[in-house]
Amino acid sequence: MAQQHRVGHYGPMPTHVLIVDASKLIRTSLRALLGSVEGIASIREAATLGEALDSAHCNPPTLVIMDLHLPDGLGTHIIHQLKQFAPLLRIAVLTIHAESIYRQRCLALGVDWFFDKGTEVEDLLEVVHQHAALNQRIHPHQGTSHE
Repeated sequence: MAQQHRVGHYGPMPTHVLIVDASKLIRTSLRALLGSVEGIASIREAATLGEALDSAHCNPPTLVIMDLHLPDGLGTHIIHQLKQFAPLLRIAVLTIHAESIYRQRCLALGVDWFFDKGTEVEDLLEVVHQHAALNQRIHPHQGTSHE
């Protein structure tokens, strides 16, 4: 279990990742790729928008990696709700629907990063590494703890 931090104590903030994708293969692959990233305390998965909201409500993540097209709707429909559960949440969209209209819409809704599944997975992994490393340098009184 990740070490808990209280306001006023110095130390790294763990990164809690939520992978939201209908494909079990994609979720499993991302979990395997991210499993060794230093600073990631937990990786959870959701296959639907409903599962993602339930998971985020129970235990807010610090980073969400989300596909756009899910069995119960578009990922864009829950961006605002996810940010309400965790105001400091960072969201990366990873999709095969990487047309500029989707990219622009997602960024306008508050998505931090947008990646094409076919060509930009390495870029996503680099962003996750950077995000986790940054969280390791943040002191808890500068943000919220999700423990």
